[in-house]
Amino acid sequence: MNRTHPRTTRALAFMIAVAAAACTDSAAPRSNPGQTVTIVPLSDSVFESDVVRLTAKVFDDAGAERPDASVVWTVSDTTLARVGDAGSIALLRPGSVRVTARSGATAGTYDLAIGRLVAKRVELTPGDMSLGRGDRVQVDARVLGQGDRVMAGRTVTFRSADTLVAVIGSPSNVVGAPGFLIAVGAGATTITANTDGATGTAHVGVVVADTTFTLTHFNGAPLPALIAADTVTINGVKEFDEVYADSGTFVLSGLAQERYNIGVRFSQYHVIRTGDTVQRELRFRFPGEIDHGIVTVGANGGLSMLSEFIGPHLEHSATLQSDGYLVHFHEPGDDFFIDFTFRRNSP
Repeated sequence: MNRTHPRTTRALAFMIAVAAAACTDSAAPRSNPGQTVTIVPLSDSVFESDVVRLTAKVFDDAGAERPDASVVWTVSDTTLARVGDAGSIALLRPGSVRVTARSGATAGTYDLAIGRLVAKRVELTPGDMSLGRGDRVQVDARVLGQGDRVMAGRTVTFRSADTLVAVIGSPSNVVGAPGFLIAVGAGATTITANTDGATGTAHVGVVVADTTFTLTHFNGAPLPALIAADTVTINGVKEFDEVYADSGTFVLSGLAQERYNIGVRFSQYHVIRTGDTVQRELRFRFPGEIDHGIVTVGANGGLSMLSEFIGPHLEHSATLQSDGYLVHFHEPGDDFFIDFTFRRNSP
């Protein structure tokens, strides 16, 4: 049986004690019983969606501030607040959250009350609009809470006081996206935007700024122009019918954005031939909106016309003439086209 010499045992015990002490010093923070950590209170109230930056002051046991002391921030409830860099804290929802600033083994706390944002007013842009009939404008609404904080994600209901002057899109009135305004007639109206009891207003004035051109030729033929002739079945009886383009208009309108509208009236006749005699009985007449959209005027006075009626992308051109326009109506990827000749009718 081997025995360890008593002197060796004492040496091993001393070495183990030194190693344990060294390990303890490196793994645990040095205790500083006199050190304190204080979080500087905020001077103003804070609300959900705010990002605040807190400051912590660290003092040693003599009461001297340690400006270079490292501080780690935490919050008691991460559903209420989230810690960012250098003491910034994002406030997520109303409530009370405890903020802790820790330096070494010493910590300071601060109870932060997060207020609920309440809509105070709605700001509309643009706030004043001078439009021509046919103009389209997107009206944007900013909902503002306490201290003019912007409140995102709120449902805003728009309303026009006079829908004969302007109509506007809203969750209950699907004209377009919420706030999408269309000037429809001459006059003045007020647009209101409401959410959670807060209201904003904008003022709209609309004038008739139309220039109307009258259709004179359809694919080069003067009106009335025959555009189709075929055998059709009416009430179970076959007959030969003809369709004519009788009249039409090309209207340019708008001030904020020039727009166009092409409309043609058609007539369908039953053709009865008796020997050399031809009779035409009117079956019906029908107006047809051919297209409408946005106009871009070129340097030579010609027009580029982007359809909002036929999709996905249809663009026509119009050549300026002495008394009107020759509109070349063409569908991309197709040989189908129509040439409309329009003469200026009214200013």
